[in-house]
Amino acid sequence: MPAKLNINYRLQLITILPLVIALAAVLTATQREFKALAEQAETSYRQNVIDHRQQELKNYVSIARGAIDHLYQGQELSEQDYQQQVKRVLADMRFGVDGYFFAYDYDGVNLVLPGQEWRIGQNWYEMEDINGVMVIQSLIEQGKAGGGFSRYVFNQPSRDHEIGNKMAYSEGLDNWRWVIGTGVYIDDIDEQISVLNTAMSTHISKAWRMTLFIGALAIGVVFTSGLFIRYSEKRLANKKLRELNERIFQTQEEECKRFSRELHDGISQTVAAARFSLETAQLKHQHKDDASQDIDHAMTLIRKIMVDIRSISHQLHPGILEDYGLGAALDDLGQEFSKRTGIKVEVKRLSVRNVLTTELKTTLYRIAQEAITNIERHANATEVLISLSLANNWLVLEITDNGQGFDYDSVQKSTKAYEGIGLRNMKERLHFYQGKLEITSNVRKTSVFAYIPKSQLRYNADVDDSIKS
Repeated sequence: MPAKLNINYRLQLITILPLVIALAAVLTATQREFKALAEQAETSYRQNVIDHRQQELKNYVSIARGAIDHLYQGQELSEQDYQQQVKRVLADMRFGVDGYFFAYDYDGVNLVLPGQEWRIGQNWYEMEDINGVMVIQSLIEQGKAGGGFSRYVFNQPSRDHEIGNKMAYSEGLDNWRWVIGTGVYIDDIDEQISVLNTAMSTHISKAWRMTLFIGALAIGVVFTSGLFIRYSEKRLANKKLRELNERIFQTQEEECKRFSRELHDGISQTVAAARFSLETAQLKHQHKDDASQDIDHAMTLIRKIMVDIRSISHQLHPGILEDYGLGAALDDLGQEFSKRTGIKVEVKRLSVRNVLTTELKTTLYRIAQEAITNIERHANATEVLISLSLANNWLVLEITDNGQGFDYDSVQKSTKAYEGIGLRNMKERLHFYQGKLEITSNVRKTSVFAYIPKSQLRYNADVDDSIKS
């Protein structure tokens, strides 16, 4: 791979780079939002389950209170008898696998604890779980406050008394200085949340991969499209370059043929005639005859040769264009064309200097030269108008003739390389200066308009201003 990428690859990278950055930003933002959403869902789910469990605990305690209230408020038996009956009722009430009711007095002595009867009768007021929570003190405080919830770690009967996280609700029986309540183990909430997190992580991962796939696919499509467009443009450019080279070669060949004809049919024959006159004069001089007429004729031919050479030189590059400007060069071109063909030529030009660059003068001159050459070859015209003007922010060169016209659209669509070479050359010359070529043609009037934008001039003249060319 070359050390420096060419401009096409650079442009393609510049095109793709924002897409890559945008995809990375989308993936990062999406991942962050997904994570926040998962955390929010976890918190919401946990709180909803906790609220539901708390309501269940309150309902269970309410049921237990309904089962013992007639005993708690009884007057017929002794308080000890009613307390024994309440203990039996609470010990017999069970729900679920680990659901039972407990009772402690305000001093912390256990009164009811199904499945762990060995705790009954002992004081557990100072009992502390592995997290430092004073379990019985918390239950008694919540009960004295009219009812409340406590969380702690405690033995779980269904798991061989392994410890588990538990949430309990307790209420006080103030007349007996008791606290009763029940609890549920909440480790399953963490398990459910873990399953939920796993499911959400799977969905988030799928969504992230799908986003990445779509983004990568889009980048791939853009990259492939860029390669295809670049390849198509390269093929088109190569095709145009081949066509341009072919037109250049054809134009050069035609110019060479034209100059060859002019040299052979004009200068070469004139030189031969001058040589013949000089040789005749030399023979007459050797025989002591009068050779002045032959010498005069040779001098006349030599002057004609000089004129023809200046004409060819002028066609190759007119010095008047640089010395006196485009207007004067168009005047001279029209006069020379009229003298050579007999076609009447009128030139209307502007009169202010130093507005056009040398290159732009040459371009407009060559367009005018090409146009009148086409008129000479094809138009059968008798009059030609060449004008230079400013109109609507354009410098306009117009060449109009009264010839037979031609089908411009047909020439444009022609696939023959030799047709329309001159018109294509005009267009390409103007395209370099952001200009344009317009042609209208019908019988008795054909007009060629070459437009150059005012931005290409050395200063922006107003439409009403006159400019020197």
